[in-house]
Amino acid sequence: MGRTASTASPIAVVLAAGQSQRMGTPKSDLPWGSTTLLGHIIQVVRSDLQWPVVVVQRPRVPEIVGVTTIRNVYPERGLANSLKLGVAAAVRIGGKDSAVGVFLADQPFVTGQDAMTVWETLKMHADCVAVRPRYNKEWGHPVMLWVNRIERGLDTLHGDQGLGTWLRDRKDVFELDIAVTDRPSPAWDLDHPNDYLLARLADGGRKSNGRGKLL
Repeated sequence: MGRTASTASPIAVVLAAGQSQRMGTPKSDLPWGSTTLLGHIIQVVRSDLQWPVVVVQRPRVPEIVGVTTIRNVYPERGLANSLKLGVAAAVRIGGKDSAVGVFLADQPFVTGQDAMTVWETLKMHADCVAVRPRYNKEWGHPVMLWVNRIERGLDTLHGDQGLGTWLRDRKDVFELDIAVTDRPSPAWDLDHPNDYLLARLADGGRKSNGRGKLL
């Protein structure tokens, strides 16, 4: 039986508690433009979309004004633990009939328009549990979910398993293809130092003083 799509804004869940072992330093703190990688994603969600934001952070990092901060005190448990914490917080804020958009702090080329396209698609496919975007055939974010259809599915995820692990075998997932031209792919993950340097060049080669301030 179908359900009625919610007209309320989704809750954005930004995952930023990773240990960044391959990068060698916390990725979310790396400078990006006039802010940081994490600050950039938050700006996109708050300014371009005006959605409420939940950020899943590492322990002992400062809280960010204007967002709900959730501490993942066991970051070594991987992405799955952050995902569960973030979705649970979103449910507390928006209720069980809300939608959740999951963003990653290390994917800076996701735009507000990308996210809005995924959200509008989820509203048109309200019988799906989720809409999963694919940019030029590469899976990306945000993944949009109806939280009242998740049930206990996320409980099956462990370690660094993300949403893709859970969604790939489901038949009630809408796979949205988005063509990307004349800009870097929103699916670009910045996992290694070279990824970050190349992404900075692709973003225009803007320089920073290391504290998120432009030179």
